[in-house]
Amino acid sequence: MLVHRQYLDTWNSLVERVGLENAQQFWDHVAFTPGEHPRVGTSSVMKGKHNTPKWPGYSKTIHYEISGAGRIDYQYDPASTEGAEHDVHGVVKILAIDLGSH
Repeated sequence: MLVHRQYLDTWNSLVERVGLENAQQFWDHVAFTPGEHPRVGTSSVMKGKHNTPKWPGYSKTIHYEISGAGRIDYQYDPASTEGAEHDVHGVVKILAIDLGSH
């Protein structure tokens, strides 16, 4: 999982901000089923200008509700070859984290 440096401090304090259970549910979701609806919580494909994949092979932007007032937006590629080894692996890129109200 890749997190933009702009959100690194927020990412590192995720458990503190949303609780362990919410954070674990998000981590499990993006680690195992980023292209499916989460077992717990809600997600949706964003509409408008933020919808478009930013890189070839990546999904449209997914908007994940991590808490009542928080969201995390991400895109994923289930068969990325990014990296030094160029092996096929899934990658999730966190685009935005907003833990305040909408």
